[in-house]
Amino acid sequence: MSATLPRRDDRRIAALETVPEAIDRLRHWYIAEWPAWYGPTGPGDALSDLRSCLLSDPVLPRCLVALNRSLEPVGTVSLRSNSPGSERYSGVWLTALLVPDLLRRSGIGTELVAAAEAEARRLGHAEIFASTASAQSLFVRRHWAFQDKLKTDSGDLDIFRKAL
Repeated sequence: MSATLPRRDDRRIAALETVPEAIDRLRHWYIAEWPAWYGPTGPGDALSDLRSCLLSDPVLPRCLVALNRSLEPVGTVSLRSNSPGSERYSGVWLTALLVPDLLRRSGIGTELVAAAEAEARRLGHAEIFASTASAQSLFVRRHWAFQDKLKTDSGDLDIFRKAL
């Protein structure tokens, strides 16, 4: 992957089922980013989670992939019905927002959040939730409202909500 940041007009966002060849790269990203969950001793299964998004029906889970001009993945986000905090607030959850370190701060995360909001709206949801330990400023910039704080074994998470 090039260290050159892609310009916004050089990217597009697609549903994972239209670019299933991206699964292997995304799986590696998941494992590297969330080793306590997706690593060898963690309870998660990155490949299974990604494959569950390969549905063409408009149901959850959904995975969106940001692609550069060469159609290489440069970021991803998912919509799911469960996430840390979903035991308190039921609905659609923005999860697995991930942009590789070298590409962060280039607008990809913001584009992915906007695309997830649009997809949730398209699916008929009136609101969307997210829990995060590190992307609070991104959600605030997109006019999400702080909802709650959640204590987990791996640290505190802020829960955000946005009316669609």
